[in-house]
Amino acid sequence: MKNDLAFSSIADLAGAIRGRRVSCVEVTQTALDRTEKLDPLLNSYITVLPEAALSQARQMDAELDRGQYRGPFHGVPISIKDHIDTAGVRTTAGARSRMNNIPAKDSCVVRRLKRAGTVLIGKANMNKFAEGESGDNPDFGKIRNPWSREFSPGGSSGGSGAQVAAGLVPLSIGSDNGGSIRIPAALCGIVGLKPTYGRISLEGVFPRLYSCDHPGPMTRSVEDCTLALQVLAGHDAGDTTTARKPVPDYSKGLRTSVRGLRIGLDREYASRGEPEVLSAFYKATDTLRTLGADVIELTIPPYAEFLAIGNTITECEWAVAAADLYREHPGDLNVDDTADLKAGSIIPAVDYIRATQYRSILQREYARATRDVDVFIAPSYPLARRPFGEYRLVQGRKFTFEDAIRYTFPFDLMGLPAISVPSGFSDDGFPVGIQFIARAFDEPTAMRVAYNYEQATEWHTRRPALVA
Repeated sequence: MKNDLAFSSIADLAGAIRGRRVSCVEVTQTALDRTEKLDPLLNSYITVLPEAALSQARQMDAELDRGQYRGPFHGVPISIKDHIDTAGVRTTAGARSRMNNIPAKDSCVVRRLKRAGTVLIGKANMNKFAEGESGDNPDFGKIRNPWSREFSPGGSSGGSGAQVAAGLVPLSIGSDNGGSIRIPAALCGIVGLKPTYGRISLEGVFPRLYSCDHPGPMTRSVEDCTLALQVLAGHDAGDTTTARKPVPDYSKGLRTSVRGLRIGLDREYASRGEPEVLSAFYKATDTLRTLGADVIELTIPPYAEFLAIGNTITECEWAVAAADLYREHPGDLNVDDTADLKAGSIIPAVDYIRATQYRSILQREYARATRDVDVFIAPSYPLARRPFGEYRLVQGRKFTFEDAIRYTFPFDLMGLPAISVPSGFSDDGFPVGIQFIARAFDEPTAMRVAYNYEQATEWHTRRPALVA
C-alpha cells in the first residue's frame, strides 16, 4: 500500500488518473487494501463493497480509454454515511433492524457523485439514527479514532471522519444537524463543511431533523472540499428544501488573500472549551491577523437562547421521524430516543410554530451582531479528545451534551455555512479544530479564509501514527 496514493489529495489523484499515471482500478484497490488492513482496528464501515467498487473502477478506466473524462472525481474512491440512500445497497441509518433496507434508487447526493465518476467503497458507520456525537453505535459498535483507538472520532458522522483521517478514502459524505460533520472533523484532524441549508439536497437522506439536516463533504484539505461542493451543490427538483440559487465556481477566489477581511470573534461564546482548545483557537486568531485580516470582537445572541429554541424544534421534528421507526421496531429506540419521541409528541403545535418564529428573530439578531464582519470564528469542539461514555470535567464543572454542541448547533439552527479545519494539537497529540462561519450561501468566503489559514499552518499535514 502506497501512502502517496492513500493520502493524495483529490486534485492530485485527478491529475494522476487523467494523465494515466495510475489507473482507477489501482486507486480503488489501494483503498480496498487499506480498508481491509485498518478497518478492523477502526470499525468505520458498516458495509464494504469490494466487487462493486472494482467493477465501477474498471468502467471508469474503460471510459478513459475511449477519451471520456468526467472531471476531477473520475475514478476517485469515496464513502457515504449509512443513512444516505444508495440504490441496491443496504442503508441502515446505523440500526441493525434496517439491515434489509435496500433502497430502490439513489439519493440526490449519490446520483451527483456517480455522475461525477466516483467509486463507492462502502457505507460509513455512524451514531444510530444520526443521534449524538459519541461515535458509539449500540448495534455496530464503537468507531475508533485513528489518533488513538481508546477515544471516539466524534459523531454522528464518526465513521466518515475516521476513514478520511486514516487514508481509507479522500472524501466521505456526512451530515450535520448539531455538529455531526464538524465535530468529527475537529477530533480527526480533517476538514468538514456544513453548507447553507438548502445548498445540498436532502432527498434520500434519513430525515432526523427536517429543518436542521445538512449533508456535506469531509476531506483532508479545503481545496478538496471546494471540489466536492461543486459536485454536490444545486437545486434538486425532487426536494423542495433546496434553493433555486445559481452555484458559483467555488475554486475561483479560493487562493485570494484575506488581507482586509473582517473576522468576528465573541470571547464569551468561545470561552467554554478546554484550555488546550482555547489556546489553539487564540493562536489561530493571531495567525489570521498575521495574514492581514482584522479580528473584530463582537457579541452574538447567548447560546442559552439557541438551545431553548432549538430543543423545541428538534424534539418535535425528531418525534415525526421517530414515530414510524417506533411503530415498525419499538425496541430499536434507546431510552433517550423514546423520551425525546414522547416529549416531541406532546409539545403543542403552537409552541413549535412559536419556536420557528423565535428562530427567525435569532437569525436577525445574529445578522445584526455580525453585519460588520465577513466571517465569524469559533472553536469547532470544546474538547481535544472525546472519551467513550461519560465526559470528563471541563474547567472544574460537569460537561454535558449541550456543552459538546455549543459551538456547532447554533449554525445548524440558523442554516449558515460553516467549515472546520485543523487548528492545532493538544499536548498529548490530539487534533483540535477551528470553524469559519459565513453568511447564507457565502461558502466561498468561508472556504477562502479557511484555505488561507490552512496554507499558513502545518496542522493539516500531520497523520495519525496508527495509519501513517
